[in-house]
Amino acid sequence: MKKYFVEFVGTLFLILIIGLTSNPVAIGFGLTVLVYMGAHISGAHYNPVVSLAFIIKKDINRKDFIFYVLSQITGATIGALLIYFLKDSVVEIQPNLSSSIYQILISEILFTFLLVFVILNVATHPNLEDNSFYGFAIGLTVMAGAFSVGPISGAVFNPAVSLGPTLSHLIIGDGISKYYLWYFLLGPTIGSVMGTFAFLYLVKK
Repeated sequence: MKKYFVEFVGTLFLILIIGLTSNPVAIGFGLTVLVYMGAHISGAHYNPVVSLAFIIKKDINRKDFIFYVLSQITGATIGALLIYFLKDSVVEIQPNLSSSIYQILISEILFTFLLVFVILNVATHPNLEDNSFYGFAIGLTVMAGAFSVGPISGAVFNPAVSLGPTLSHLIIGDGISKYYLWYFLLGPTIGSVMGTFAFLYLVKK
């Protein structure tokens, strides 16, 4: 239960930082802090496609995967509702509408691939056991992705970051038709699977 609580809290604060600042530097360093906060308890996933990578690697079981994802989505939803309370405005998670579908999806695939590949290498590679830099590597990867493709796709790389605000819109009564959820479900999922199998290729004996 403690693992799921940490996933809930970490994802909640990740959404708060994203929604209150929209600043890649704040998001990157905020994620760094959250990773160090929770890695020793839950692994500090805060992202369903990171949990997907860990179940593919068989580092977590199906029960943990389900409850991790539920905790992440719940945290993201409550975080988005808190932003609505604090700012009197809803969280908007959407791509640049002048970008094509292919530009958006490829941006999300590429940088989710990089994020998952970095996470698995710095946090689970046997040659880097007990390192102290993993949190910075993960946070800086998200920061670099936000600067690189934020103007194209919105730099989400995390289905919970889209799902939580989308559910908050439903709760508030604002509807979901204009929110581009499927981009941020499909692209990161593909990127995560690619990043996981690339890592497994590296460590295969």
